[in-house]
Amino acid sequence: MNDVERNHPLHVLKQIFSGIISQIVIIILIFTYVNKRLGFMISILIIVGLIILFVLFYVLAWYKTTYYISENSIFYQKGIMNINKREVPIEKITTIDISQGLFERIFSLSKIKIDTENVKADKSEITLTLTREKALEVKQRLLHDNEETKILNDSNSNERKYKLGFKDLILYSLASNSVFQGLVIILALYNYLDDFEDMTNFDSLEYINKFQFSVYIIVGLILGVFIISLIISFIKNCIKYSYYSVYVENDKLHISHGLISKKNYTFDKKKVKGIHIKQKFIMQLFHVSTIEIESIGYGDEKGERAVLFPFCNDALRVKIINDLMPEFNYHGEIDNPPKKAYIRFFLKKLLLTLIVVCIVTYKVQYGFISLLLFGLAILLGHMQLGNTGIGMSDQLAYMSYGGFRKKQSIVKTSSIQSIKMSHTYFQKRKSVCNYTINIWGKILGKNITVQNVSNHLFKTYIDKL
Repeated sequence: MNDVERNHPLHVLKQIFSGIISQIVIIILIFTYVNKRLGFMISILIIVGLIILFVLFYVLAWYKTTYYISENSIFYQKGIMNINKREVPIEKITTIDISQGLFERIFSLSKIKIDTENVKADKSEITLTLTREKALEVKQRLLHDNEETKILNDSNSNERKYKLGFKDLILYSLASNSVFQGLVIILALYNYLDDFEDMTNFDSLEYINKFQFSVYIIVGLILGVFIISLIISFIKNCIKYSYYSVYVENDKLHISHGLISKKNYTFDKKKVKGIHIKQKFIMQLFHVSTIEIESIGYGDEKGERAVLFPFCNDALRVKIINDLMPEFNYHGEIDNPPKKAYIRFFLKKLLLTLIVVCIVTYKVQYGFISLLLFGLAILLGHMQLGNTGIGMSDQLAYMSYGGFRKKQSIVKTSSIQSIKMSHTYFQKRKSVCNYTINIWGKILGKNITVQNVSNHLFKTYIDKL
């Protein structure tokens, strides 16, 4: 496989079509301008000439883009005037992504992306369009896949293969729907309504009866928006996460999904930096979550997230991590905010809410209903307090934070670039601070911060790095 090879010739066709579509407005403007001054036939000739130049450019770009694989590296070259050559050692490869969009599926092609830890922003180091068979051959060569090893590990991988079912897609769409999140928060605030009525002698039922017709209209609109947004969310998740499966084979993590655009990712498990467990408000109530991973090359496309498993309950989450990523099982101590720091999770929110309520009550009729915002502020502060925690063992660092959107990050201490302690004057008086760790992830210098935790932990954490 040391012969110089190129992208599949049909790749040129896609590039030409995409290029013309992206420049269609400019082409129309040029045609309109020239047609008014030089006539129809000359305008057509100019446009045809521009399209021919377009075609020649993309054909030449295809011809000048080459690659070949040696025993230890893959060599890649592209560029017409400014030629870029790159050698990527096979041992440095972190992610191999084989995907099929609609064009690739029609012509039995695959796009293969190859990334290393040097990748920046949303660009892959090497991207090729090949036949599906050729893409799989390249993948096997780069991963040093061995058929005998594959057979030996096949039964084991099948036992540890996790799939997302149709019911899970429905529940995930419901739990992650932003409009539904808002409805649930409103219902949670309803618990504070009785206290509000007792304090103000405000009869909510009498008020609602006066504006019954308007209330029905508002409720109808809210339900309509909720149903439409839920349908859109479900369709979007079906297109993206249908046929979702994840498994480990031969120390490689394999993830595949997609209904129209099919994605197949392969990672070296040793090069995964960490995992993130994410929960929106409704997910926290029902103890379900999304598991994401920190790995170069995965989640770097527009609209893509680095998902290990989209939707699972607590028991399944523990099982997935135990089976697929046991190195990220954190069993150390978790330090929560001390009692003297509790007020810090509420004070700013309540002060800001007080300002808003005073302005709204003064300016708007029936603005005193905005007093319910105090319930929202208390609820948010309570959730942030309960979700905050930090811990560190010799191999792993654990950080939990967030209110309506909770995030638990477990990262390898070996991937931590630095840890910083910061505090305000008032935090110092309470002997609390904010901890920020910087890790080398898909975003250069990614920071994770936990606030209002004891400042006596800093030296302990430093000693474990």
